[in-house]
Amino acid sequence: MKKSPLILASLFIICCFMSCDKIEGPYIKYDESVATTVVFPDLDTAAVYKKILIEEYTGHRCTNCPDGHRTLEGLSQQYGDTLIAIGIHAGTFAKPQANKGFPADYRTDEGTEMYTDFAVGATPRAVINRAQFNGTYGQDISAWGQIINNVNHAPAVAAIQIINKMEGNTLTAHTKTTFLQDYYFPVKLALYVIEDGIVSPQIDGGDTIADYTHNHVLRKSLNGTYGAYFSENGQVAAKMSYTKSYKTECPAEWNKQNCYIVAILMDEITREVLQVEKCAFVNE
Repeated sequence: MKKSPLILASLFIICCFMSCDKIEGPYIKYDESVATTVVFPDLDTAAVYKKILIEEYTGHRCTNCPDGHRTLEGLSQQYGDTLIAIGIHAGTFAKPQANKGFPADYRTDEGTEMYTDFAVGATPRAVINRAQFNGTYGQDISAWGQIINNVNHAPAVAAIQIINKMEGNTLTAHTKTTFLQDYYFPVKLALYVIEDGIVSPQIDGGDTIADYTHNHVLRKSLNGTYGAYFSENGQVAAKMSYTKSYKTECPAEWNKQNCYIVAILMDEITREVLQVEKCAFVNE
């Protein structure tokens, strides 16, 4: 008996549904981590304090951005290693213009994504601990000092330890994150490469400084813009430690002596920073 096209189509759809396995969540998110092959020193939990992340959005054709650089340098001297900075070149004034003497391009896909996600807009502005203040993420220079001064440094949710290993031009960044108290929301750890001491032109007010030094410049992320889970669903437990390690090749233009890994622990939902740590590529 000849079957109608409608019956054949119905049978085909039923067979397709029957041949597909149902996949239950939670779903494992892709993660290019590698084995952790180092031994971390014992952690002195009494010495752990919450550090502050400041992400400074800037550009080499931004006339007022050097004012932000100088303000951040003063804050870094004031707060020492409790304040960790990343310089993110993004927006209109970060675009290269080789015909006008600005051939360098310090933009990154990750930096551009964060610039958009946090609605930074004009530069210079900074996002502090990826938290909102007065209803906005991007803060003008005049607010940086007061916000940083009001950050509560204790108690810290977690401690991050970093051990970097260089083999030729290959870096392996090993991390160990120890949770000191309960945290009930999914968390992620993101690892970024930053570099100090990059010399190239910068507009400063009405002048162009040919040999301007750019510091804490974001070069790349090792595990995506906002990092990766420790566990299948992002949940963690107090008194537990989690290791994550990632490899990256270092391009010839990076000065490895001036490069650092910045590890950021954040709440996946709010993206607010819970802890941040920094470690040089090369420790002599």
